[in-house]
Amino acid sequence: MLILISIILLLITIASMLVIRALRPRFLYHWLIAVGGAFSTWVVMLVAGFQIPLSVPLIEWGSQILLRESPLLLADQVSWPFAFALVTLALAIFLTDAARAAEADWSAWAGTLALAALGIFAVLAGNPLTLLLGWMAIDLAELLILLSQVSKSEMRERVVIAFSARIFGSLLLISAFVVAAAGDETLAFESVPVRASLFLVLAAGLRLGVLPLHVPFFQELPIRRGLGTMSRLVPGAAGLILLVRTAGGLAAPLEFSILIPLLVLAALAGLYGGLAWFLAEDELDGRPAWILAIASLCLAATIMQKPQASLAWALSGLFSGGLLFLTSIRNRRLAWLSLLGLISISALPYTPSWNGVFLFLDPFQPLLSLFLITHALLLAGYARHALQPGPSLLGVERWIWLIYPLGLLLLPLTHFLIGWWILDSPSGFPVLVWILGFVALGLAALLIFIGYKFWDYTSSIHDLLREFLSLNWFYRFLWFTYRYLRRFSAFITSIFEGEGGILWAFLILILLLSVIASGNGGG
Repeated sequence: MLILISIILLLITIASMLVIRALRPRFLYHWLIAVGGAFSTWVVMLVAGFQIPLSVPLIEWGSQILLRESPLLLADQVSWPFAFALVTLALAIFLTDAARAAEADWSAWAGTLALAALGIFAVLAGNPLTLLLGWMAIDLAELLILLSQVSKSEMRERVVIAFSARIFGSLLLISAFVVAAAGDETLAFESVPVRASLFLVLAAGLRLGVLPLHVPFFQELPIRRGLGTMSRLVPGAAGLILLVRTAGGLAAPLEFSILIPLLVLAALAGLYGGLAWFLAEDELDGRPAWILAIASLCLAATIMQKPQASLAWALSGLFSGGLLFLTSIRNRRLAWLSLLGLISISALPYTPSWNGVFLFLDPFQPLLSLFLITHALLLAGYARHALQPGPSLLGVERWIWLIYPLGLLLLPLTHFLIGWWILDSPSGFPVLVWILGFVALGLAALLIFIGYKFWDYTSSIHDLLREFLSLNWFYRFLWFTYRYLRRFSAFITSIFEGEGGILWAFLILILLLSVIASGNGGG
């Protein structure tokens, strides 16, 4: 019951904040309640890690005509690291918010806890049905939270577009149920039917923006650093967990005719996401690009049936990305924390992301070299954003000097803990296992040199790619077509509703009869 207790603790914390807000509107210690709830959940989740695998049936269906599986929560070596990452991220957000007085808002903290609870429910899903329920809950909660945080109509439109894209991903997951049922098979993570595997990959890819490459709102929403990071990483984790599960449960490899196109699309998304991340104005502006590039690496590992690599890249995206996104204070004393995040995703030997090199091992496809460039772009962008100047931690109380670095340090420490505890290190003699991380670092250094040497040129290329791949031009064309069709419809309506409408109707009727008569005569 530990995994269920962790979710209940978060919900109790949210309820406590709401009740206190209603009874005592001037209450000033919501931060302590949020930290206490997140820390208690973190401890419970840590204890649960010593007892995995754990499973909790939520409900038993009375009839199995439509669905053969019942909702189930499962904590194992795949799902528990995801859940622990989300709890750690929530706790880190609250601890670092102590240094951001402008973001001291109880509603943002409650929203962070709500997203964390729903994210844990989704990543602990023991079967696709439970994951589908988690997706729907996350999408609805994210929609309500983001709409409450933004006021401009343009930003609200982007939120709705992103929500629509994720709904289509959920529909593809439902299609996987239908395809499996048509073949008299059960859709389960342990054994994914070949017929339904493509639908699962497409469902996760669509929600993450990879398949097809689409950017619902590539410009970051103007919301708080903590809540904004949670609203990006929780839906990302819910999509990445499906890729990892699919990679480990594929009953048979994908056909070559499907594998190559999927790898090409994933590579294009990864290269664009990596370039957009490297050229972003800052780490917050580049959050969508970071998730896109990480998702492309996970997708490639899933296509190649490398669950170890998919899990390693997914966790690196959550931990290292979360660390950089929450680093709002920049000075020399704290620079080593960003360095830990860079090392965590470097794929160097004995780092948590070392399993990511499984992606490039046997069987090797030449297209996989493009993902090495994506990895290098992620490293180059990480170093660039981490080295950017920022505000210093001055004029604050002394206890914040302890709390803020502790919140940041919690992320890489937990990442290394999971990497050494749960993940299996690569073994064997292949030289690639040992040198690929260093190759990626060398490419990243080269990309940084080229980027700064030809910054204006690379920025122009990025702007053109963003304009084309964001499909804004396509949306403008559709809106142009819709607007003129609406005007034409209004014109026709005004003609038939006017005084001469009856005459026009008779004229069209006579023309139709003439066409029919001439057709019969010709026959």
